[in-house]
Amino acid sequence: MKRVIITLGLLTAYAWVTAGVAPFSSLSYFLIATPCVAFVTAYVRMGGLSNNHVEVSEHFQRKAGGADLLTVAPWVALLTAAVILEVVGLLLGGRSTSVPTLSTSVDHLLADRWERCLLCLAWLLAGILPLRRLWNLFHVRDS
Repeated sequence: MKRVIITLGLLTAYAWVTAGVAPFSSLSYFLIATPCVAFVTAYVRMGGLSNNHVEVSEHFQRKAGGADLLTVAPWVALLTAAVILEVVGLLLGGRSTSVPTLSTSVDHLLADRWERCLLCLAWLLAGILPLRRLWNLFHVRDS
């Protein structure tokens, strides 16, 4: 539990620093690229992209075993609605007050540093989750 709290503290501090950097600067690109490279490197080193690890393949096949068009239909419908709404908003000039686009909604979420920090923290946690699942997959099997 102590490790989780320390990790969350470090990630929050990293997100706070990243949220305060000027956008589109060299430092901002470096701060965004660093966790991307770290997560992808860790994922590859743990075998997440390897076809040779039967355990990984079997794990994801078991997880997706019951998936069919009926079970993914709500997600397809939601994605389709989001794309249609985005296209309609862009066709209305991109700054419609009645049909917001995803970019105008995100613009409002990025207005303050604490909001940018929360979004950055969510992004970092979303990158860690697949690593955590892969780690558990191999360590549960080994123990």
